[in-house]
Amino acid sequence: MLGLYIHIPFCVRKCRYCDFLSAPACDSEREAYLKSLHGQIKAIGERLRQKKSGKHYIVDSIFIGGGTPSLLSSDQMQSLMDVVRESFYVAADAEITAECNPGTVTRKKLCAYKMAGINRLSIGLQSADNEELELLGRIHTWEEFLDTFEAARKAGFTNINIDIMSALPGQTVLSYQNTLTSVLALHPEHISAYSLIIEEGTPFFDEYGETDCAKKKKKDAAKLLPSEDEVVQMDELTWKLLGEAGYEHYEISNYALPESACRHNLKYWHCEEYLGVGTGAASYMKTNSSGDYCRSKVITDTKAFSEIDWNDQSSLDKCFAECDVLSLQEQMEEMAFLGLRTKEGVRLSSFYERFGKSFNEVYGEVVKKYTAMGMMKADETHVALTLKGMEVANWIMADFCG
Repeated sequence: MLGLYIHIPFCVRKCRYCDFLSAPACDSEREAYLKSLHGQIKAIGERLRQKKSGKHYIVDSIFIGGGTPSLLSSDQMQSLMDVVRESFYVAADAEITAECNPGTVTRKKLCAYKMAGINRLSIGLQSADNEELELLGRIHTWEEFLDTFEAARKAGFTNINIDIMSALPGQTVLSYQNTLTSVLALHPEHISAYSLIIEEGTPFFDEYGETDCAKKKKKDAAKLLPSEDEVVQMDELTWKLLGEAGYEHYEISNYALPESACRHNLKYWHCEEYLGVGTGAASYMKTNSSGDYCRSKVITDTKAFSEIDWNDQSSLDKCFAECDVLSLQEQMEEMAFLGLRTKEGVRLSSFYERFGKSFNEVYGEVVKKYTAMGMMKADETHVALTLKGMEVANWIMADFCG
């Protein structure tokens, strides 16, 4: 089984908090990129068929992310999905997600996406407060989001995720609560609730980052970041309101109605194989039958990627900026700290089957430490974080890295 991630690095404009690999582009730049993307998909599909001696990976999840993939026209999305199906065996019941920004789609376009095989949408809302959306640099209003959500339902989408954010500048506990209740009233199948992270290289970092200069600016900022106490209150509201509404908190930032967890993202947290195509996309795949895993990343220069000649057999090797074979220790660490992001935690039998060592043999002392603190729980089958542990997950996970 294989998950496939496809990166579309285009957007209308960069949001003020965004450090993703994305930028505005003209029509000719998009066409050049998509042509090269098709070439990469075909070339990798052919190489994998040769490598597996005629056997096929079964692609059971596809995630088209960005950027703003919903900027693709109906024909462009159809062509992309056609190339994927020509190059890989796609399972009949594959989960196929496309990220979508309000204001970039119509009901007609969404119907065409569905005809192309997209069966899950991830819509970036972030906030139900128009002032907060404007401060974030979003291109839409709450009302435009509602129009997009309604269009998606009318187009027949029955599996929709909504992204929301907390800890925003100027956000209050009350305004965040309004975002939660407004989203819950729509009954989406999935909600991703992230806390804002101030990343270097973004306009938000200039205003709210932790440099001496930024601290001086921060004092004069029109909209200050919420206090730590307010952020904790927002987190608690998220757990409470979504839990009461029947959403399972199955991963630190993700909530789903029954049978609606994101199958593609679970591959990341369970350390299963996935392939990334397009600029900056990452892959995690076995390199040989002995079980070695390689983490690779495609070059991030979109212009250079668009100029690659995929008829040249060496292009596949040149398009990767990074390609590292992970040591056994690195693989164990990843299975530990990624698995602990999920409510289920690390499945002990899976850890032993993969590494020939028990989880307690490797991490027993760390588990004892956090179990005694009430931040971790362990039984005969799993080791997982408690809700208390999820509050400080990054701190705990550092203990699982060498």
